[in-house]
Amino acid sequence: MNARALLPAAFLALLGLAAHRDEGAELEIRYLANEGFLVAAGDTKLLIDAFVAEPYGEYAALPPALHADMVAAQPPFDGVDLALTSHFHRDHFQARSAAEYLRAQPTVPFLSVPDVVALLQKELGEAALTARVRELLPEPGKTLAFEEGSIEVELLRLPHGVTDNGVQNLGPVIELGGVRLLHVGDSDVRAADLVAYHLPERSIDVAFLPYWWLMDAESVRLSRERTGAKHLVAMHVPPAEVAAVKHQIAQLDPAIAVFERAGEARTLVLEK
Repeated sequence: MNARALLPAAFLALLGLAAHRDEGAELEIRYLANEGFLVAAGDTKLLIDAFVAEPYGEYAALPPALHADMVAAQPPFDGVDLALTSHFHRDHFQARSAAEYLRAQPTVPFLSVPDVVALLQKELGEAALTARVRELLPEPGKTLAFEEGSIEVELLRLPHGVTDNGVQNLGPVIELGGVRLLHVGDSDVRAADLVAYHLPERSIDVAFLPYWWLMDAESVRLSRERTGAKHLVAMHVPPAEVAAVKHQIAQLDPAIAVFERAGEARTLVLEK
């Protein structure tokens, strides 16, 4: 994993735009739990917020069979190029689950914030102190960028909620297979830090947003305006609320994707 120098966000947003996506690129999105997804563009695959083996409060976990397939790299979990975690809360990351996966899949690189890596090291010990386990955290208002194979990631520092409460929360902009994604962790559409990053300049194809960003017309408008994304995916819906949330979001904007069950997959064809 090659970390690049700290660069201004506006400059990073311009990198690679000329090479951005061939027309008709496809992105497969497979929902796991909460804010967890397996995404694939061509032969390139990414896991994000995937290591949740046990339910936490009202939030879901991967079903045991799906978790076992992930650990064993059974299709569709074969050939993962990078695993990334947004922050340390147990509905996003569980160290035992992550350690089980990384022991079984020793070639998959893992990236997260220092708080997450510290928890992982308690499980993995010296095995965590390898080049494939990386901790990166930009300063507020700044970005960090790195490449892993054909995946390019620009890490944003977004607050957990509306304002900074001390939680190290990443908001990565990820380019794989010519498709550009945004995953905001548990940030909020009204966060000033979000606006300061000028996300519409980054030509984002798909934004993964907590469902509470999308529950009224004004929030949907702000979400589209402040991310500039062509497609929106609602995430972090508690299982008991899926039907109600899906119905409400469909009334506001039927184009927003809401997943109902773990393992459900959708393919987006992205126009240039």
